Amino acid sequence: MRGSDLPASQARSASAPASARGTVLIVYPDASERDRLRRILQVEGFRVILAAGGEAALQLFEREWPDLVLVNVDPASPVDFETVRRIKQFAGRGFTPLIVLSNSDEGSVILRAAESGGDDFISTPVSARRLKARILVSERVRDLHRANADRQAVLAAHLERDREEQALAEHLLSHAVRSRNVAMDRLGLVQRPAAIFNGDLMLSQFLPDGGLRVLLGDFTGHGLAAAVGVLPVADAFHTMTRKGVSDSLLLAEINRKLYQLLPADRFMAACLVSLPGKGEAVRWWNGGMPSAWLRTRSGLTELTSHALPLGILPELPAQEIPRRVHLCGEDRILMMSDGLLEASDRDGVMFVNAAFDSVLHSWQDNAPILPRLIDALDQHCQGAEQLDDIAALEIPLDPSLLMPDLGRETACPNTGWCWSLDLEGARLCNQPTLESALRPLGFLEGLEMQQGVLETILAELFTNALDHGVLKLDSLMKVTPEGFDAYYRERSSRLASEVSGMVSIRIGYEPGPNGGGSVRMCVRDSGGGFDEAEIQNLCQAPLYSWGRGIMLLRQLCESLVFRCNGSEAEVLYRW
Repeated sequence: MRGSDLPASQARSASAPASARGTVLIVYPDASERDRLRRILQVEGFRVILAAGGEAALQLFEREWPDLVLVNVDPASPVDFETVRRIKQFAGRGFTPLIVLSNSDEGSVILRAAESGGDDFISTPVSARRLKARILVSERVRDLHRANADRQAVLAAHLERDREEQALAEHLLSHAVRSRNVAMDRLGLVQRPAAIFNGDLMLSQFLPDGGLRVLLGDFTGHGLAAAVGVLPVADAFHTMTRKGVSDSLLLAEINRKLYQLLPADRFMAACLVSLPGKGEAVRWWNGGMPSAWLRTRSGLTELTSHALPLGILPELPAQEIPRRVHLCGEDRILMMSDGLLEASDRDGVMFVNAAFDSVLHSWQDNAPILPRLIDALDQHCQGAEQLDDIAALEIPLDPSLLMPDLGRETACPNTGWCWSLDLEGARLCNQPTLESALRPLGFLEGLEMQQGVLETILAELFTNALDHGVLKLDSLMKVTPEGFDAYYRERSSRLASEVSGMVSIRIGYEPGPNGGGSVRMCVRDSGGGFDEAEIQNLCQAPLYSWGRGIMLLRQLCESLVFRCNGSEAEVLYRW
């Protein structure tokens, strides 16, 4: 094993006897001088190992891993300097002081010794006092290197642990967002985050008439600080879209949430596109995003930004309403974040000033542009590191492509069912979804129009049980943006450690009159519970982000009841 493979504090051979000041390897061809140096160093408290030179010295070094090396070189012998170089090479990143001894003190010899890897130089014959002094200096330098290496190892371990925790948090966050998106197999999407957390957000959901609504957002900055608003935006988008809320009301609600949640210097630029089920026209709204582009048979139409980003003002200006454009059939829309346009090559030239325009204006009718756009982007950047998140989205505006299979949604099931699931330990890290749990059983047949709202309800109940019941996190941490960040860091840390607890889920469906029905969900956790009156008080504090999930459940459901000291929550959703 080479020295570079060993921690600095464990570099000594495990079989070497202990000594007060460590082990010294002396490489000297003259036996009598070797022995004299050995006696001097043994008196000083060193363990000494000896080699005449060459391969024997290298073998001893690899086997014993000494704390200090003395090597005698003959100025006329290239082999001696090669021995110095190879010993230093074996040491690798672990610092072992190497003192070169020579009977010549010419500058050329000293320089050659240093170039070969020597850390110090002493001309021979060497006196005991001079040798002791030079060794003291070398030990101080070595100890500084080792202390620094140990600190670096501790820092690297902390950074790796922090990276793992952030990666877990990003996985949970992305899963919570992506699991509710629809039609992803029919949309073209490329996302490249500049950090572990992605500040670019893409959401998609079906409208009640079978149309599709899509939002591409770009939070200020990137990384965790840019991702803190993702969940509230996703919750509002999916819930209000499935209920058929208008574009204007949806944008107003997202703006209100972000204005309450984010600090004054943070906001979300966004581009919203809604394709109604009839597919005759598309509604669009652009607040602070780069221009989107509509490709029709008649050419390109630029959908420029005409509104402020979301979260800047407490209320959206009345004149900043969604716009409408008629479709020709088989049209496409291209949306992007500014990270794509500002992506730079190694010379600092932005993509928007290079190949972007040529790719855009060569876009053919009824043909996808995203593959060629990304190829051009990769050729432009040539692996250069990017400072911002990159997102590009292509939407084929064809109702037959985007509409879900409505054949199985025409009527709700006429028989009821009940399903339950218990999650313990590490399985709590993966939030369940109705799509993954109930679709294989056939329980979602006929309930597709309600699935988005039901997914939101389950996500809120499970998150509440996991965060506050099992992980025992305090919502008051989220009073400030810094606290919001700390909350999710602590959540990731507790999930990364061994999770002890359980969450039980029970879901039952009952058919109702006139094609309606109801779903009852009950989620229970193994925690100690909480005071429901406390939660109700928090829900009445509209300027804060806590209690958001409970308020949302009360708005969506016919009833919400807490039992067992708050460790069990049951909702009834009826349509």
